[in-house]
Amino acid sequence: MLNKIKSNSLFWNGILFLLIGVFCYITLWLMYFGFAFLILGTILILFSRHKWYYQMISIAPPLGYVIFSFVTSFAVPETFLIPEGFKGVVYIIHDESIGESTVFEGFRRVYNIPKTGVLFTKFKQTNGIHHRLFYYVTKSGKRKELSILDYRDYNEKYTINPSLTEPPRDSLAVFTPEISVDFSQSAKDYYTTFTIGKYKNIKAWNFLYPEFIDSLRRVKSKSLR
Repeated sequence: MLNKIKSNSLFWNGILFLLIGVFCYITLWLMYFGFAFLILGTILILFSRHKWYYQMISIAPPLGYVIFSFVTSFAVPETFLIPEGFKGVVYIIHDESIGESTVFEGFRRVYNIPKTGVLFTKFKQTNGIHHRLFYYVTKSGKRKELSILDYRDYNEKYTINPSLTEPPRDSLAVFTPEISVDFSQSAKDYYTTFTIGKYKNIKAWNFLYPEFIDSLRRVKSKSLR
């Protein structure tokens, strides 16, 4: 009788930990605690003396949901090839009928950024956790990887919670790659944008005037007629 009580206690505590684990995972900021609860809950259920199919029915849905959502949360990895010496704002405008054809290196998308800094591409925008690589490319095709920084890591007079340290202000880097959408246009006008340069020299972050982009779009359209 005691063994049965212990078995039930392990089983139901395991289910409780699995539910707590899923809740923590959904909250994102408690994700790592969620993984710990899921592992602990699975162990408790497996150590209970319930029949194997009860164990599987209890374990499979929460673990399956977490594994599936975690795996599908990753976007297709991307490589950005930028003309050597380019400094300024880059826009990659997605799902454009006049855009450049899709290019892959293995499983990675490749974006060849023109000298204007604005690339129209047929690639659709993907959301999720991105793995991006940025390179300066010489005329001979040699690549030099660029580091990635976030301009929000720097302290300014208007910073509410200044950090104790900040990256060097004279480091050449790619700043704050992000996905945006132009709500003044159609809902599909998604674009990826970032700024290249040294923090101390950059005046505008991740912004180009719509008129400039429209002028490039007209030139691109005419060249395809």
